Amino acid sequence: MSSNKNTSVMDFSDFDGVSQDTRDSVQMQHDSLIGEKAAVNKGKGAAAGCKPGTSRKTFVLPLDLIDKITAIAAYTRRKEVAAVIDLLERGVASYEKEYGKDITALPKY
Repeated sequence: MSSNKNTSVMDFSDFDGVSQDTRDSVQMQHDSLIGEKAAVNKGKGAAAGCKPGTSRKTFVLPLDLIDKITAIAAYTRRKEVAAVIDLLERGVASYEKEYGKDITALPKY
C-alpha cells in the first residue's frame, strides 16, 4: 500500500463563505417564484395587475345589492365585474342625461 496523501486538484481554501445562504431548496424556489410574480405586477397599489386604462377601487355595498348584482350577472351569463361595469355606465349615462356632462372632474373644495 502506498501512503500517498489524498490531494485535491483544486484548492478549496478560497471558497470560505461563498455560500452563506442558509435557505433550503424549497424556500429558494418559493422566493424565486415570488420574484417572478413581483416582476409581472410592476404597478404599485391599486393599479397593480390592472389592464391599461383601468384602476382598482373598493366599495362597501349592502348584501342585498350584491345579491342582485350576482343574480344579474348569472342571468346575463357574464362575470360580475362586467355586470357592475355595465350597470355603472348606465347609471352615469342616466345621471349625465339628467344633469348634463359638465360634471367630469372632482369638485375642488
